[in-house]
Amino acid sequence: MVGGQEKNLRIQVGIPKTVALGQPLKVDWTVVGDSPLRSPGKYAKGAKVSVSAVASISNFWDGSGTLESKGELTTDVDLADQSVLKIPAITSGSYTTGAQEGEIKVEPQELKFGFTPVKATEEVNDSALTGPMPNPPAEDGRLYYKGKWSYEFNHSARIPPTEWVGSVRDRKDDVHHTQTQGDTATIKFEGTGIEYIGERHKLHGDVKVELLDAGGNSIPEYSAEIISPWLKTSSEGAPEVEEGKRYASQVLWAKTDLPYGRYQLVLTSEAKASRPYMMVDGFNVINKEHVTPPKMFDTVCKPSGPVVAATVKVQKTSASPSPTPTTKTPTPKPTVTVTASPGGTATAKPTVTVTATVTPTRATPTTPQVTRVPVGGADTGVGPEEERSGMGLVGLGSVMVFGSAVGGVMLRRRRAAHTRGRG
Repeated sequence: MVGGQEKNLRIQVGIPKTVALGQPLKVDWTVVGDSPLRSPGKYAKGAKVSVSAVASISNFWDGSGTLESKGELTTDVDLADQSVLKIPAITSGSYTTGAQEGEIKVEPQELKFGFTPVKATEEVNDSALTGPMPNPPAEDGRLYYKGKWSYEFNHSARIPPTEWVGSVRDRKDDVHHTQTQGDTATIKFEGTGIEYIGERHKLHGDVKVELLDAGGNSIPEYSAEIISPWLKTSSEGAPEVEEGKRYASQVLWAKTDLPYGRYQLVLTSEAKASRPYMMVDGFNVINKEHVTPPKMFDTVCKPSGPVVAATVKVQKTSASPSPTPTTKTPTPKPTVTVTASPGGTATAKPTVTVTATVTPTRATPTTPQVTRVPVGGADTGVGPEEERSGMGLVGLGSVMVFGSAVGGVMLRRRRAAHTRGRG
């Protein structure tokens, strides 16, 4: 999601100096400046951008774990390729401390960005044109025809009305067809499935169907198949199509359970003299609903150098004695005011500037949580707000720089050579 180039990103991490017993420890993450994220293609509105910020926590009762802060936003417009993606606001994750005083080491680790396209089924016609095209056709939008293909516009007008079974006709009333064995039609698509749409007719011959990866390489899990559009259905033992009858807009082949990724579907004519025709009417490209963002979009921001852990003290909190109320008759009851000591006053957290590099990883859900609870870390509820003194990690107003004296996060999108098996 960074366009295959190095990007800079400034991150501020807020870590409290102290936290009261039984009070949640929170780590705040803020992305500063313009977003370096870009849409990895054209997508319909409703796509989601997610972020997970991870910090390690340790040495609290000799335990260790990770604290995650998360965020997500839903796009409200259609996305163009390489359009800017906003970064979601990050909700602080929290870990509730126990009843024992001590210290917690907090070390910011990484940010993970994910992208989830909206659930949809896209109808792709056999041609991107709205009228006749030169014969033989070659590249046509997302499809590529190789061989002696012909294109027919107003196809239904060329067929005797008595041949059609039912009221359904071909998609946009146009088709591509060939009578040459070995001719191919190829479509490139992205998603979790695809359906090949065509006609069933007695004179339509066998078709070889091959599912390939984005680079045109075979996928071991999906071997080539032969389908027979001259049969009434794809079921085993199906009867032949009746003489002089034609079924339009039929799903001749489908694969709808693919890991989200980019693929090619290649159709090859296996027609013979007795059944000489192969036809393409269109395709349905499917993207199912995702529980987690597809891995192929994962973009990870990691520190480029060593990170020094911050120390958070877990200690008791105290309050100033309450003033003694004085009652005078017949005046109203006195108001009792309790003033917290300076140790209980909430103040700004120190700022941490991180420099990092992108690597692929799995994005996570959006609910803040501790993925691994430190040993002895009992959840005792929520107490008063934690102490956030004016002191930074090193001193008042101090700034910790992770990995570089220059603020910023270096992002590099590592593209997977093959995206199958990730979704």
